Amino acid sequence: MNTAEALTPVPEPPAAQPHPLAGRPLRIEQEEPTSEGWTAFQRNPRFRLKREDEVPRLLASQGQAAEEADLQRPTALAGFQEERRQILAICRVVCQATVETLSGLRSPAQLQRWLEREVQHKVWQRAQLMTRRRGNTPVTPTPLQFLSERTTPVRSGVWEAAVVFNDGNRVRACALRLQAHLRRWRVTALELG
Repeated sequence: MNTAEALTPVPEPPAAQPHPLAGRPLRIEQEEPTSEGWTAFQRNPRFRLKREDEVPRLLASQGQAAEEADLQRPTALAGFQEERRQILAICRVVCQATVETLSGLRSPAQLQRWLEREVQHKVWQRAQLMTRRRGNTPVTPTPLQFLSERTTPVRSGVWEAAVVFNDGNRVRACALRLQAHLRRWRVTALELG
């Protein structure tokens, strides 16, 4: 290779064009399930994203609370194991309280201590939907049986955790992102499956 070839400048990529769907709101439409549709789903379950181009915008809309945190950890001198123990304890409490909230056994306001405002609002909306769907059916409180827990430190003052538990009816999973804020751990993202 000669020197002239090695120093040839690389052309710059073209400027990014805005996506044609960038301004459209995300919409979810759901039909009432039929017994035929449910049996067909059980025979051949498929989970597939219908519009993959919506994912970046959806993720961007969910990540704003993480930028506002001050990252003041609850215990400044805590080691890795102590911080992990705190995270796991909070994850168990939040999972139990969230399941109880969705079951109608607990008020969503009781989660205010642990959840960021956006996450709490999301749980409140889901609890409202579950209450309408459940109707007057009585709910029996059941303690969760935790089967598996995984934690990962993302950076100083930020952890992600996944918890698998049995709620008495089925095995479920919960993914959480916790962030230190004003010397307390707060859940900035929560997904319950």
